[in-house]
Amino acid sequence: MEETKNISKSSMAEIFVHFMSFILLGISAVSTGILYFQAINKYFPNYQFSVFDSSGIHYAIASLIIGFPLYIWVLWFWFKSFDPPAGGAEKIESKLTKWLTYIVLLIASGLIIGDLIAVVFNFLQGEYGARFLLKALTILVIAGLIFSFYFFERKKIQYKKEISSNSFILPAIASAILVIIAIIFGFIVGGTPLEARLRNQDIQRTNNLQELSSCVSSFAYDNNRLPVGLNELKSGVRYSYCSSMTVDPETQNEYKYRVVSGDQFELCGEFARSTMDEFPNSDYYGKWQKHDKGQLCEIQTVTFNPFPVQDKTAPLPVPVR
Repeated sequence: MEETKNISKSSMAEIFVHFMSFILLGISAVSTGILYFQAINKYFPNYQFSVFDSSGIHYAIASLIIGFPLYIWVLWFWFKSFDPPAGGAEKIESKLTKWLTYIVLLIASGLIIGDLIAVVFNFLQGEYGARFLLKALTILVIAGLIFSFYFFERKKIQYKKEISSNSFILPAIASAILVIIAIIFGFIVGGTPLEARLRNQDIQRTNNLQELSSCVSSFAYDNNRLPVGLNELKSGVRYSYCSSMTVDPETQNEYKYRVVSGDQFELCGEFARSTMDEFPNSDYYGKWQKHDKGQLCEIQTVTFNPFPVQDKTAPLPVPVR
């Protein structure tokens, strides 16, 4: 008589953990790709100007710091659930987790094939610069690690094959190294928390000066003269929204303003860092966006209203008979 095997199915908790692992895998893979792509964009620029979104870079770093260790933990929990004690029931997984794993394998293999096709196509077209090749290599490495890991995972979990531990340890070590290097690149490109704070302050200064310049220009157009000082903008209801932009966000000192001539004024701001390498083409951007560290002053010319509105509060002229 054939011996009946003692079999148990995956619990809902284990299915949930496996599903979570794929979510964390997606977060980790995408975040790693973003950081490598941003590093490649910085050191191998392809355009006349390059602008880096530090908030996106820091979000990718945060996603890796939180998501990747959680991904390792849920994988450990998943493999552990298929190691029953001696004499225990043999565990089989659900159809849902099987399908999810094969979908991941399909996506990874599709990325690998598509990436190789893109490399060969661009090579035949004569486009094989370092920028493109490094990005293609990034996709190939990430997709290759995912495919190799889950290929052996299927053999062990689904087909109950004896798989060497190195088949899982080596991709795990390679992935950890890849993630650590990506985080380092992220801090190099996106800056440290202190540099991010200084960058955000400078962005606020740029926005303040641009808005303040618009306020002064509007005042000059409406009144056919320049304001004597920034305090004059605060006194009128029409320009009251400008009052919050007259001071530096860090020092709380008022921006320097002076009248240069009848239709020209100067605004000055003190910046904490340089953006000269981020904005090589100053003509493309607005004033104060490209600046060096320290004080920057810009002179602007205003336009007066050629048809000034008559003051309705003034007395009407008495007609002469």
